[in-house]
Amino acid sequence: MKKRDKFYITILFILPILFVLCVSTYSIYGSKLDWLSQHVSLADYFRQNFYATHQIIPDTFAHLQGQTNAISFSYYGLLRPDVLISYVFPNIPTRFFIIGYATFLWASTGGLCYCWLRNKGYKDSISFFSSICCICANCFFQSHQQIMFIEILPFLFLSMILIDKNKRQWISLCICMALFHNYFYTPGMILILLLYDYDQNHTIKDILIPILIGMGMATILWLPTGYLILNNHKSVVQTNLFDLLIPNFTLKGLVYDSYGCGLTVISWIALFQGIQFEKTRKLSILLILMFIFPIFSYILNGTLYARTKILVLCLPLVLMILAHWLQERKLNKGLLVLASLFLCTKTMLIGLLISLVFIGYYFMDKKECLMIYALVPMIVFTGLNYNQCLDLKLYNSMYSKDKQKLMQRNDLNQRTADLDQVGHSVNHIYDLKEMKASSYTSTSNSLYNTFVYDIIKSPISQSNRTIITDSENYLYLSMMSVQNVLSKESNLYGYKEVDSKGKYKLLKNKNVFPMVYVTSDTLSESKFDKLFYPYNLDTIYNRTIVNGETSNEYASKMKLIKNLDQSIVIQNKKKTKKTIPIDFDTKNKMVCIDFDIKNYTDKKISISINGMKNTLSKKHSVYPNGNKHFTYILSKKELKQFDVTLSKGKYKISNIRVYTCDMNVFDRKVTKIKSLKTDSIFKGKVTTSKDGYLVTSYPYEKGYEIYIDGKKQNVDIVNKAFVGCKIKKGSHTITIQFHAPFKKLGLCISVLFVMIGGFWIWKKSKNL
Repeated sequence: MKKRDKFYITILFILPILFVLCVSTYSIYGSKLDWLSQHVSLADYFRQNFYATHQIIPDTFAHLQGQTNAISFSYYGLLRPDVLISYVFPNIPTRFFIIGYATFLWASTGGLCYCWLRNKGYKDSISFFSSICCICANCFFQSHQQIMFIEILPFLFLSMILIDKNKRQWISLCICMALFHNYFYTPGMILILLLYDYDQNHTIKDILIPILIGMGMATILWLPTGYLILNNHKSVVQTNLFDLLIPNFTLKGLVYDSYGCGLTVISWIALFQGIQFEKTRKLSILLILMFIFPIFSYILNGTLYARTKILVLCLPLVLMILAHWLQERKLNKGLLVLASLFLCTKTMLIGLLISLVFIGYYFMDKKECLMIYALVPMIVFTGLNYNQCLDLKLYNSMYSKDKQKLMQRNDLNQRTADLDQVGHSVNHIYDLKEMKASSYTSTSNSLYNTFVYDIIKSPISQSNRTIITDSENYLYLSMMSVQNVLSKESNLYGYKEVDSKGKYKLLKNKNVFPMVYVTSDTLSESKFDKLFYPYNLDTIYNRTIVNGETSNEYASKMKLIKNLDQSIVIQNKKKTKKTIPIDFDTKNKMVCIDFDIKNYTDKKISISINGMKNTLSKKHSVYPNGNKHFTYILSKKELKQFDVTLSKGKYKISNIRVYTCDMNVFDRKVTKIKSLKTDSIFKGKVTTSKDGYLVTSYPYEKGYEIYIDGKKQNVDIVNKAFVGCKIKKGSHTITIQFHAPFKKLGLCISVLFVMIGGFWIWKKSKNL
């Protein structure tokens, strides 16, 4: 390696570090949403749980989603190096490991891109220019957003280097690491590698074995995760197959977009210019088609959706063609005109003009224009990213010492809900005494999601309904055993303030359902399914819904108070607040409000009533929540008026209905179970005078086992979403266990393939 090469690599490595350091002078290098509420919060919880259990991959997480399979959160770095290394340094905040590792991989990508292009014979200046475009691509917007989107790129570049050097045996390690970082993108990465190997060497057979070995090494992660995904659904926009064949000329997958390669217009021109060279012709045409037709994004995304963010995996191939064109210095004017025809938007035209100036100077033999033009992606990148970072005030509110002290100094017993910034705090655990019913994960439990949003009608406060947020819905709090509530106010029925710190209050309600109990009051699913909202609300509270016979009937106590058939059209240029006086009795009553919503714009709509918010996602949202029927279940101690907040936009509200129900209806007596110390999820003793059902608030999924007096029982789904089983009258000892399906098998296969892969790599390397 020449001295100049070392200099360029050093610059490429330092630039990302300098940018992160500059940002860190006034904020935190992370985003307000996914980075804060998912990546850091979950990594921090993984670490806390490891200290308590000493298990790197436990079967279950007791503190999220009402007790859930730990594999549900494998997407968020469960086996990622930065998360694992953080376990060794408990006194260093988790965010430093997340930021440091993301920065390291970002910087490494630039250096690897340069080495790869230089190994292919491209000039140092051209390789450096292309690598600058690489590290400044808008895809690195994701380095502080959804970090796993781009953390796979270093392994892609390294794999391509190994292909060129005919050291394919080492690709197995790259595939394994890629799966640990992002198993959603790894299949796409494999397809790109197969394409690259075939394009360069006209064969793929030599790369298949290392790919399979790499997949085998990571079986511990993808096998139980894959099984989990197949047993749950994800709410995504429905894709019309015909639409996948309609060309998309916005080029968002390539140019000036955060969810794609994010390169400058010169990259699009380079793809057309690449057609004139035999070496790059086929690949250039294929890439042009991939960026135009959504069907390719759809395939690379595993037929989940057609989002262009997956096309970031094409970044190396685009840069290679760019470098090849710049080195050959051959301009085809016809192809230039053809590429220009696609650039019809205002932003594109500006990019085209800048690119044409670059082309003019470059072909006038002004080589220094490479370095000048390199400023363009840097400017674009900086402009799109600089103001996206997390301010310290929000971060400190999430990691509030006041909240932490409240958690630590109080006996929490059962679950806790955090009603402060529910979208951000959904995955945040201050102390392992705190157990939550909320969570956000890409592999959310479908039955639990349906229960929360479709049965007990908790408000869908976020644009993505996959997220399970805490709410004031009394049925949610009581049926999910939420005894403790963290809030800034204390006007919640049934909850009394027991402690406070700063602006936060800890409320407690001892009358919520236990997490495990016994009852003989049942209602068959067939009868329950015939009930409509809100008459099903007090019914599911007072009767356990089972796939069996009804023990005793129940008549709903809900009463219709108001039925307004007229429609109201809202046209707000900004968010507005209205106060509506209440003209009916609300003392000790639950108030249920519902209405239909129709959106006349492409913007999302949010309406809050007394702090309870519902949201309808925008028309073309990737994760549409489909929330066209807003419901509000208010159970305040004192309700004198409706404080309504209406978001900006044009929308229609219709079919407004208001119901009430006496709160004393929600006072069901069940048989409590005396808990015993155990390493299992639950163990306890109970005496019941009637045959009935063992009922839990553990969301049902495969892997649960229930033992009564040492005998394994058939696990049933009770209350439409939870683990339960039949129980005979008498005195019993109950044990509940959970084993993550396919985790042990995945571990055995991984160990086997590590041994096979190690021997195979050694043998291949020795022969070479």
